[in-house]
Amino acid sequence: MNTDEFKDKMANTAGKAKETANTAMDMAGEAGRTVKTDLKTRAADTMETVREAASERAGAARDTLVGAGDRLSDTLEAEAQSVEGIPSRVLHGLADGVATVTDGLRGSSIGDLMAEAQAYAQRHPGTFAVGAAVAGFALARFLRSSQQSAEARAADTTDRIYRDAARRTVDNLGDGGPRA
Repeated sequence: MNTDEFKDKMANTAGKAKETANTAMDMAGEAGRTVKTDLKTRAADTMETVREAASERAGAARDTLVGAGDRLSDTLEAEAQSVEGIPSRVLHGLADGVATVTDGLRGSSIGDLMAEAQAYAQRHPGTFAVGAAVAGFALARFLRSSQQSAEARAADTTDRIYRDAARRTVDNLGDGGPRA
């Protein structure tokens, strides 16, 4: 093979290598675009799923808060009925205020509520701080009493289970069952 033929073969091989490299680059670019599109789609789907989950949890939290507000309002009303004079009026007022807030919670999204709370806190920082302290105190008392009643129910259930087990043991022993 002479030099010209060798040069032609080398040029031909280089041209084929260049074509192969370009084809590979095109394929890699297409694969990259496909991966990018797929990642964007998956990210959007994931973000939507996260938004939906957050919205569901926020709605559940709102519903829980509404339920707690209803119970707190009922408790305050019951207490207001058991006392007279100024304490009764104060408790009625608090119960009405809690009921109003609870009704507002029912018809609002969490984002709306946060925006309203932030705007109110900016307009009336002192009132907001006092209200937050009172609400925190009331919520803590309410949760503590709810926890105590849950603990009492659990203790009653445990006592009932032990009584039933003891009764069955006595019944088994009375029926000629194994004796110690």
